[in-house]
Amino acid sequence: MYPAKNGDAFLITENSSKPTAILIDGGYASTFQKWISPDLKHLAHLGYTLDLVIATHIDADHVAGLLDFFKFNGNSQAPKLIQVENVWHNSLRSFGSTAEATGNLTVDDKDLLSEIRRRGYPMPAGVEVEPAEISARQGSSLAALLLGGKYFWNAGNGTQSINSEAVPTLKLPENMWIRVIGPSVSRLEELRRQWVADLRRLGFTGKIGVNDVFDDAFEFLCAYDALRAAVQAQPSPISASTNLSLGDVYLPDNSVTNGSSIALIVEIGNSRLLFLGDSWAEDIETAIQALPDASFPIIFDAIKISHHGSQHNTSPALLELIDSPIFLISSSGERHNHPDLEVLKAIVDRPSTFQRHLYFNYTTPASQQMHLYTTASGAKFSIYEDATDWIEIELRK
Repeated sequence: MYPAKNGDAFLITENSSKPTAILIDGGYASTFQKWISPDLKHLAHLGYTLDLVIATHIDADHVAGLLDFFKFNGNSQAPKLIQVENVWHNSLRSFGSTAEATGNLTVDDKDLLSEIRRRGYPMPAGVEVEPAEISARQGSSLAALLLGGKYFWNAGNGTQSINSEAVPTLKLPENMWIRVIGPSVSRLEELRRQWVADLRRLGFTGKIGVNDVFDDAFEFLCAYDALRAAVQAQPSPISASTNLSLGDVYLPDNSVTNGSSIALIVEIGNSRLLFLGDSWAEDIETAIQALPDASFPIIFDAIKISHHGSQHNTSPALLELIDSPIFLISSSGERHNHPDLEVLKAIVDRPSTFQRHLYFNYTTPASQQMHLYTTASGAKFSIYEDATDWIEIELRK
């Protein structure tokens, strides 16, 4: 779990059989340059490839590091850093319904698209900006880099979306499977409609097609929407002395961009890891309840909680369905004071026959307050802060 500021970046390796590696999100450009790149160089030296790279959704705190990675790695046939076997990323060309003939665009339409392209990915206010971030977020969308580098993208050339209906599972080497539990096709369609509405609202009048200019416009505008939604959803800081429960403060996320997050279960033999991106709690509830032969709560070997521990993305109902001895919380606390204390308390308050271990990649006000917390049920838990080295998960026999 990399130090990705207010974002996400996870590297999973499995070395009990054939060396296998998965990269889920990339944080910011500095995350890649300082942390991810040296690890990938080491893995390549050991004979690993990246069997799968996943951009969970279009948000700068998840994608900017991947932009820097694919810029640096270059062509898939002669990679500078490491071989990438497969990439998952839902962008404009993943939605076939948008592929209209563009025709001749007006001068105003061309100028608008050029301006959107020039702005690139947004950089959130309140996050320490380094020179690397400026260059990484401008110029190219992730879609353009994947096409230019000829990567195997969404089971082909990017024209198919990754969703829980069309691509429910992926078999990786030996005994590893990826089970997609989100997003649904309808969530992706909502994202496409929102982008079209945004483009029209900005004054675009022509036909919308699929090419590199529209690829860029789609990703950059979606990232701005994600940024605006995050600002609107920012809760007021709540004092730990108020003793409010998660049920008291929970309000569902309404960010369409977050709703498009790829959520997945990594299955390694009998072990299962749950990675939720920034997904909506209600969507995950539905997906978990639909799993075959499930009894609740499902005990995963590790759970990466959604949206950096936001009170808008972990519901009391979801916590009735899932549990784990290991929870991963990725956030520096910048901008939105994530994680929310009410989420952390709700995780550990539940009765349990095992001890829960909460791993934070930064020390935050909420993680510090958890050191002093006594659970309502008497369940035991441990807190690990600044946990950015390997977290070992023993596989079930």
